[in-house]
This record gives sequence, C-alpha cells and structure tokens, in this order.
Amino acid sequence: MEDQLRQALGEQRVVSFRYHGHARRVEPHALGRVTEGRLALLGWQVAGGSASEPPPGWRTFVLAEITGFKLTRKVFTPRADYKAAASGLKPIEAEVAGDKTR
Repeated sequence: MEDQLRQALGEQRVVSFRYHGHARRVEPHALGRVTEGRLALLGWQVAGGSASEPPPGWRTFVLAEITGFKLTRKVFTPRADYKAAASGLKPIEAEVAGDKTR
C-alpha cells in the first residue's frame, strides 16, 4: 500500500479505502509520521463516511488502520490551502507532485 500511495502522490490520483468502519475517497497530499512514528496519510476526503464530521475536509489517516486500499484512475489538482508545514506530519516523507506551497 505504501508504494501505491507514493504513486498516487506522484500522479495526483484519488485513492479509496476503508478507515474506522467507513468507506472513504481521498485526494492524497502528504505521507509522513505522526505520534509514535506511525506512517500516516494527510488527504482531502471528498466522499464517504466519517465518525467525526461529514466530508469534504482535511483528514489524517494512520496507514496501519487502512483496509481495502485502491488507487483509482481519477486525477485531482492539489488543494490551494494545502500547507506542508501545517500538516502535523513530521517528517514528511512524500507529498503531492507539483506542490509549491512549502
């Protein structure tokens, strides 16, 4: 899944998966580490469910808790409000191609 996620970042492709019991469709923007060094995805959730609030919106997903990951054919344009420094991921290991907002 990590390799496919890096591909999605490089090609600006939407991904789909299940997370905490909800199907999600997400525009991935960054891959990095959260608390305790766990690998996580920061993305703009465009569709699907959520226990906290309905999409759309920014979400962070711990990779170990993702199931049914799929790389879709749909492409997206990086969000203008994406800021790598404000992502909460430390360090950022990969991010969406073409982003110049650092």
